[in-house]
Amino acid sequence: MRLTKRYTLTVDGVEISAEMASEDGRTEIRIADTEAGTLDARPVLGGRSWSLRLGDRHHLIHLTPLDGKGGMAATVNGRPVPMTVLDELRALALSEVEARDGGGVLVADIPGLVVEIKVKVGQRVAPGEPVIVVEAMKMQNELTAGIDGVVTEIPVVEGQAVNPGDALVLIEPQE
Repeated sequence: MRLTKRYTLTVDGVEISAEMASEDGRTEIRIADTEAGTLDARPVLGGRSWSLRLGDRHHLIHLTPLDGKGGMAATVNGRPVPMTVLDELRALALSEVEARDGGGVLVADIPGLVVEIKVKVGQRVAPGEPVIVVEAMKMQNELTAGIDGVVTEIPVVEGQAVNPGDALVLIEPQE
């Protein structure tokens, strides 16, 4: 069975559409209107790394989540590249939550378990301040506030299982 996911990548302010399809242990990725390439996913030291071949060119890509909105610290062939990666479901979830609350939202990047909630509704937070801890793949990931604001909602509880795109903490921006 062929499984396909669509993504929107924003690299240096430019939006690029991508599609990833997996079948029989093989994964192909199509970026914008380029030819399909073979994507070989190999986790490295618990991170997210891929060997990507497009035509006769090979690239080593390593992505590390920065925030719950798809922000990534990325290196391509060892060079840093600022980017955002959103799948269709996460983009939809973010647009609905932000439209409702007019503020920031931390979402789960991968399936996991909420281990610790470090804030309370009404608490003021600053960028980089620890907000919630989610365990995924036997690693605890401390997510931090991406904006200066006030926590308006925490739709999860400690011990709850979460899926990619699930809202974890909502923060209303403060001037």
